[in-house]
Amino acid sequence: MGNHRAAIVIGAGISGLVCAYRLKTLGVDVLLIEKNDRVGGVIQSENIDGFLIERGPNSSQGTEELIALVEELGILEELVEGNPKAPAYVYFKGRLHAVPSGPGSFIRSDLLSPAGKLRVLKELFVPRRGHRTEESVAAFARRRIGDEAAERLVAPFVSGIYAGDADLLSVKAAFPRLANLEQNYGGLFRGMFAKAREARRAKKNEGAVLEKAAPTRRLCSFRTGMAFLPKTLASKLGEDLLTGCTELRIARAPDLRTFTLEFERGGNRHQLVADHLILATPSNVAASLLGLSSTELRDLLDEIEYPPLSIVSLAYETSRVSTPLDGFGFLVPPSEKMNILGCVWNSSLFHNRAPNGTSLLTSFVGGARNPDAAQSADAELVSIVHGELQKVLGISTEPRVISITRYQRSIPQYNIGHFERVRRIESLLQEAPGVQLIGNYLHGVSTGDCIKEAERVAKSVVETLI
Repeated sequence: MGNHRAAIVIGAGISGLVCAYRLKTLGVDVLLIEKNDRVGGVIQSENIDGFLIERGPNSSQGTEELIALVEELGILEELVEGNPKAPAYVYFKGRLHAVPSGPGSFIRSDLLSPAGKLRVLKELFVPRRGHRTEESVAAFARRRIGDEAAERLVAPFVSGIYAGDADLLSVKAAFPRLANLEQNYGGLFRGMFAKAREARRAKKNEGAVLEKAAPTRRLCSFRTGMAFLPKTLASKLGEDLLTGCTELRIARAPDLRTFTLEFERGGNRHQLVADHLILATPSNVAASLLGLSSTELRDLLDEIEYPPLSIVSLAYETSRVSTPLDGFGFLVPPSEKMNILGCVWNSSLFHNRAPNGTSLLTSFVGGARNPDAAQSADAELVSIVHGELQKVLGISTEPRVISITRYQRSIPQYNIGHFERVRRIESLLQEAPGVQLIGNYLHGVSTGDCIKEAERVAKSVVETLI
């Protein structure tokens, strides 16, 4: 292994793996180093006695970037898709309510009262917000679609994505597309109608091309779980990936043109030199690695909150669950005062997630809304989750505990102030040539967001080398 590389990526989560892979395919002499002995970060799949569990994300939206990467890697046959018609539910006032998926189901739904539905329709006449200060997701939703929809639809949705608090999250940072619909088109409905017209025009103009385009996919995973993707990327990197690299130290060379990296691996001390450095670690790790070069940058990265979260996977005999598990799962509004933020019905969403006759349910506890609940002891955590699942699903048997996964720092929170924080971070990076940051704490927390940003950064590095 040579001791000089054009680029070194630190951190083999999905962001680091995609960035290093793309750099390699573009001809860059790149090395990816990882502290742990495995790759994938929080994307962890495990088969336990025939139950395929996920210790991180249970699925991913089938974004254009994800599908393009899967096709390029030649693993499209390993992709599995959830039923696009499978409903998601909200548990409210003792019942599961299917989330409306269109005008007809919206009218028939009793998740919102008649007055609440009228208030949603009134969104067409709500004026655009004048001042541009950051607004919380909850405040944005209440203003545009009313209190009921904000509480019963938006707040649970926020918990499902961020394990976050809608009153704290910034709509501009966490859901920029929603904020842009208002700013660019005057409202949510106006924006959706305008985008639908634009799509129809595009299809008419490019009909032949669009007919050949890959169909969009709603929820995706892989036959052996989400970890199949990072493992495939790792295999493509081969010797350009080093795991088990500890005690990492970074210093900028006196000429300010290169970086020196030192780390322990296999009982030996290694030293490398890099022209470009891409940190694909959680924000606090990036802060510690870069803190000496910029106190302000370190402080900004350290400010990003990651609440604790516990993930509990329980299995039940399907015949002892009285509620048909015919959808994605359910989410819970804050007003229900439950410990579970939401529950994914894994064995209903994808095939071969549980042995025949059993149902695998993954519940999430804690997050920004109730961080203390995530700290409960294992037995108490199982008791809490089982008790609430009994209440929601009508279960008449004891659970089989498949796994408990705990994160002291789970999903980064894009709270009020995050948009400006990221702008300042990127401004400071302009003063640190050769350094790039990527990860789910900057421009989106989903797998698709991470892939998109990693691809962008990789291509930007290549441009500096041309």
